[in-house]
Amino acid sequence: MKMLLPAMSEAHLQRLRSSAPALEYLVAANAREALALAPQVHASFTFFHPDLISAAPHLRWVQTRSAGVDSCPFDQFRARQITLTNARDIYGIQLADHTLALILAFSRQLPFLFRAQQREEWMSRDTFPPGELAGQTLLVVGLGGTGLETARRAAGFGLRVLATRRRTSEPKPAFVDALHPPEDLHRLLPEADWVAVCVPLTRHTRDLFSDREFLLMKPSAHIVCVTRGGIINTAALLRALEQGRIAGAGLDVTDPEPLPAGHPLWSRPEVILTPHASGHSPHADARMFDLLCENTRRFAQGETLLNIVDLDMEY
Repeated sequence: MKMLLPAMSEAHLQRLRSSAPALEYLVAANAREALALAPQVHASFTFFHPDLISAAPHLRWVQTRSAGVDSCPFDQFRARQITLTNARDIYGIQLADHTLALILAFSRQLPFLFRAQQREEWMSRDTFPPGELAGQTLLVVGLGGTGLETARRAAGFGLRVLATRRRTSEPKPAFVDALHPPEDLHRLLPEADWVAVCVPLTRHTRDLFSDREFLLMKPSAHIVCVTRGGIINTAALLRALEQGRIAGAGLDVTDPEPLPAGHPLWSRPEVILTPHASGHSPHADARMFDLLCENTRRFAQGETLLNIVDLDMEY
């Protein structure tokens, strides 16, 4: 069996060969080379363009480098019964760190203080009443890899943690106070001081947060999203901010992305924007390659792969 790979170091190739010596590894420097090799391959890492899948009659498995798989051609995967695996356990640590950084920045009034620093102005404490997280409620929407790590950190700050998860039959982590099905979202939103959006972008979650959801939130609540733009409807978010329905938003992802110059989100004082930076970490690549090696070994041995994507749910 043959596996298609992007260009990588000889040391990485040697490690893959050691993990699954029965496989032959074909390296493509770009999408054009990958397409030329497609008729031979049984597995592919990072290459999954629709044209490539059409040209690869033997393809059985695709491993993505990302946790989000919203760009995958699911119709082709379903029709061909190709197994898709993602990197959902690779990025949860740093995405959760970023989520808590945004929450702490809002709670401790850091945007206000950063602007004062730029003006070289020592502000009176009376002008920026900070909050504290202990005793407040965080709603984690989507208790997957990122949601679990976010909830774990939030509990350490003394937050009451509520969460939604599709598989509610699985055991509830000790650091989560209450676990609910996704259908309870509207009932939970009025309780939350902080809403962490941790679901992936799928056809089911696009515009999950729109006018109705913002109306259900507390005027003092903040929403934070580091997974994908499009889960939060941008026009509805702007209306909610302009009308004071919520207190603020921390966004590492936007729709559109990148956010164009002049977009009104840039200038809103109650918004913190970062440029899809939450997935970056000095250890993410090593964790990704560990996963690739283990899944390659499993594929060669005919064992169940890690991080299999549900092709109907699209995550």
